[in-house]
Amino acid sequence: MKQAADEGLTSMNGVSYVLTVMHPVLLLILALSLSSCAANRFYEKVDGSGVIVGRPCIEWKQPDKFVYARSKNPEFSVKRPNGEIIKPGSIETDGGSIPRLLWSQRDFSPWTYAPAYLIHDWMYEAHRRKVPAGIDADGHAIYYTKDQADWIMAEVIKAQMEKPGQFQTKRSRSHLRKIYWAVSKFGKTAWNGEAHPVEEETSSTLITDTLKNLPLLPVLDSIKNELTPVPAKPAMNGSRTHQE
Repeated sequence: MKQAADEGLTSMNGVSYVLTVMHPVLLLILALSLSSCAANRFYEKVDGSGVIVGRPCIEWKQPDKFVYARSKNPEFSVKRPNGEIIKPGSIETDGGSIPRLLWSQRDFSPWTYAPAYLIHDWMYEAHRRKVPAGIDADGHAIYYTKDQADWIMAEVIKAQMEKPGQFQTKRSRSHLRKIYWAVSKFGKTAWNGEAHPVEEETSSTLITDTLKNLPLLPVLDSIKNELTPVPAKPAMNGSRTHQE
């Protein structure tokens, strides 16, 4: 027994010795190879056969603040491989929450995968508002869990990657895995945060904005205040009830 144990220890020490003296470049190549294999396996797991309908139009409001207005995007939606349809409501968005340090890297801009990021932002916001985020193949309103929302984002990114001629984005298995990993690990705070309702721009709001440029602003504000009313691979199918 002792001899066998000694041999086992010698074998382990041999592995340690090899790893110790192995050239750092070889270790880096090994790590990258393992990472590449994991990215390939993840890419094959994700179904990218969904359909992205239309092109989203985003409005700049102020530095680092953008609004997606549903009324100005009547066509934009995503049809998932299982037939569910997600059509975002009006939301505030910053695109993909990509650290600024990575913005200069190819395909790591906050807007490279804008359709997927908008769908993802909407599913998170719908959860915070406790409203349905999509409809199933039978037309019933459905809710999604965080795991489902993150996975659906990966589906939409892959759908975009699979059509480089339409979206001018290249296929990158490692990008897909890194983005999914980031939102799945660090998105809990946003998922459980406060809702941010967005007021649609109507004729009333346009009139208000115009009045703000007039000299009688204090008087008009007073009148307006008097007249304004007081105000794991997760399960792929959404649920008809709100999910925490």
